[in-house]
Amino acid sequence: MGKYKLWPEIKPFKEDYIKVSKIHDIRYALYGNPDGKPVFFLHGGPGSGSDDEDARWFNPKKYLVITHDQRGSGKSTPPGEIKDNNPLKLVADIEKLRKHLNINKPISIFAGSWGTTLALMYAEAFPQNVSRMILRGIYTCEWEEQDFFYSENGAARFSPDAWDRFIKKIPEGSERIQERIHKLIEQSNDIDRKKWCTILAEYEYSFFNISAEKLKNSLSNFESFFPEMRINIFYQANHFFLEDKQIINNIDKIKNIPVTIIQGNRDVICPPVSAWKLYKRLPKSTLKLVAGAGHLSSDPKIQSALLEAVNNWS
Repeated sequence: MGKYKLWPEIKPFKEDYIKVSKIHDIRYALYGNPDGKPVFFLHGGPGSGSDDEDARWFNPKKYLVITHDQRGSGKSTPPGEIKDNNPLKLVADIEKLRKHLNINKPISIFAGSWGTTLALMYAEAFPQNVSRMILRGIYTCEWEEQDFFYSENGAARFSPDAWDRFIKKIPEGSERIQERIHKLIEQSNDIDRKKWCTILAEYEYSFFNISAEKLKNSLSNFESFFPEMRINIFYQANHFFLEDKQIINNIDKIKNIPVTIIQGNRDVICPPVSAWKLYKRLPKSTLKLVAGAGHLSSDPKIQSALLEAVNNWS
């Protein structure tokens, strides 16, 4: 067990929605001290959403913790909506929320996985607004990273049984597999759409180290995993609407922002080499490669490293 522990369970002192487009309303929640240091928690996915547990990383007396559900994710409406949904819009939403909350001092950012992509993009767009970041499970969204998870020579090597079941169920084609699945989901009737989303979820969840019983329970509620599967594969099919190496090519814009990078050296979802490349490009960054740890923040070793990093914030 680590030296530091999650803070006690907490409920938001405010929970509301902000309209960010004609289609989308995003849900946000505020925790802790209204006059505290503002820290934005950016969830992963795309499409997963946030909950009260995400506020437990931070001392509620010291911080104003802001969480929000990205477009189509979590409690944001409409759920699973892919229209008017791309990372540039999500970055703009963070800024809209900051202004909506009248936060005039630079913010801290705490993010994991896909959240690190948005954190880096937001910081590059608004470097003056960011004081520091803690990033876990780096995903810089280079095209090689994108295809790694859906390749028999990539992440599939670490979950070969799930990959074998998955690939046998997907029709063959010349397109990238992400593009095929996206079209299958979008061009199917309700029954087949559920089938394709479930097949995708079975493969994705095989990396999360959960029991067969818990997996079965997770897949029994289609509405709970449909938004994430639909939004995620939509982004994947479109190369996340980013140019290859777009984030790294603009990384000098945030060279003066202190960044703490926490990366499991056994992360098979976001390979550690991405964290290493980012660290080498950011002169004010520190990198902790956590031995024997995987991708998830719930990994005890990752959790301990993240809590220590937050504790080291002044």
